[in-house]
Amino acid sequence: MKLKKIIDNLSGIIRVEGKTNLEIRGIACDSKAVKPGYLFIALKGSKVNGADFIDDAIGRGACAILLDAGDKGIFKRGDTFIYTKDARLGLAQASQAYFGDLSNKMRLVGITGTNGKTTITYLMESMLQSRGEAAGVIGTVNYRFGRRLIPAVNTTPSSLELYSLLSGMHKEKIKNCIMEISSHSLEQGRVETLQFDAAVFTNLTREHLDFHKNMDEYLGAKLKLFSKIKKGGFSVVNIDDPASEKIIQKVRSGGKAEIITYAIDREADITAKNIKLSCDGLKFRLSVSSRLSAYGGSLEQYSSSGVSEANEVEKYIDIGSNLIGRHNIYNILAAVGAGFSLGMSLEDIKKGVEALKGLPGRLESISCGQNFSVYVDYAHTEDGLLNVLKSLRELKPARLILVFGCGGNRDRSKRPAMGKISTELSDIVFITSDNPRAEDPKDIINEITKGVNPAKNNYTVEPDRFNAIRKALVEAHEGDIVLIAGKGHETYQIFKDTTIPFDDREIAKKILRDKNLNIVRVSPSFCSG
Repeated sequence: MKLKKIIDNLSGIIRVEGKTNLEIRGIACDSKAVKPGYLFIALKGSKVNGADFIDDAIGRGACAILLDAGDKGIFKRGDTFIYTKDARLGLAQASQAYFGDLSNKMRLVGITGTNGKTTITYLMESMLQSRGEAAGVIGTVNYRFGRRLIPAVNTTPSSLELYSLLSGMHKEKIKNCIMEISSHSLEQGRVETLQFDAAVFTNLTREHLDFHKNMDEYLGAKLKLFSKIKKGGFSVVNIDDPASEKIIQKVRSGGKAEIITYAIDREADITAKNIKLSCDGLKFRLSVSSRLSAYGGSLEQYSSSGVSEANEVEKYIDIGSNLIGRHNIYNILAAVGAGFSLGMSLEDIKKGVEALKGLPGRLESISCGQNFSVYVDYAHTEDGLLNVLKSLRELKPARLILVFGCGGNRDRSKRPAMGKISTELSDIVFITSDNPRAEDPKDIINEITKGVNPAKNNYTVEPDRFNAIRKALVEAHEGDIVLIAGKGHETYQIFKDTTIPFDDREIAKKILRDKNLNIVRVSPSFCSG
């Protein structure tokens, strides 16, 4: 592709020095990834500035450099330097020019909110597969499509990697992509040039305040997704969450998208009734407003119907799922709304929801034949931990035993709040290390315990995560539930100078297999989870 074509797609150019008729063979924002004939885009990060690596990029064969106009330096002379107001926006626009306007060639669903994003992507993937359609997924656990499975570094990757992934899906004739959209990615313009067929809002609770200054800025980042909906597209909004009012205002002001609402506690287009929760999963009656029949398959095939308080005819269908907890009903309702936005019938939706048996690190059951339950969950926020503990409390365990910590170099304000929640909703708590990164684990733990009610004496501090998990499992008796929270699907633990292999699920299995535990086992040799 000619550099001029890429330049024509860029906004905010201050000046261009050099040739524009060069042939561009690729784009990179990491100098180590540069090959001869590449366009190198120098981005400013929180720790390093890409402009410091321009000489390295030129040495590796970069023929053109795009950088912020404020970056001044004496560089090796490449063929072309493009100075712009915003190199991050330039990366998104250059990626779109190079790979093509893929969001207009595919159906994209973007999911944002503090909690629930990953589960919804798995539900939607299952729903699409149940109707015989392939789907690509980009999210926290991994990026996957066809036979490819790529470990995720960020929930939402850079705009360059996003376009590369979408291009791969498009080449394999996969027309659906379900994406988790983080507030970081929205603030940093990673999805700036994409347009979505549907945007889903789950909830907004305290998180990432190390990056966003306050909750208003956090919400402001989330709102950006709802300006990126295609004309005639959909916004799917949880109206039980107070932030939903501003989301809906944003959508209405845009005048392009339809609004589908879901809730448990309020009247909405999609609601759940007759909820039943157990250790085996959940059941409820899915109630859908008849107005949504215009978006999906006919609702007339479902004979049960009634009239809501809003005097709108509703259609009902019973749903069962292996997922556990009330919070997962919200996730299912969100997926149902997104399914309708893609034209799915209730039959497709029900089949897909019920086909999903579980997902990595989200209340993932660990069973080695012990006579108590063990779950591993990614809950690492105040609200996430609250929801999971409440869900497990509803299962009426003999005792609820919790292992958790907080990550280092992240939002510190949530630590005391999580200490308070943990000791109020659990019978026994082992406060330990998570991913301490550059912080001292003991300092993190001290901030957690500051939030604990002084009258509470139901917690133990054990900085070594392996030992904390072992103590919890040794403590457990018949009928108890042990929750190991915070890391979920992660297979590592990050310290200041090193990262070590550490998978809560595998650690729990190893300990449960230990004969020295003296745990009553149903089948000592069998272990799943």
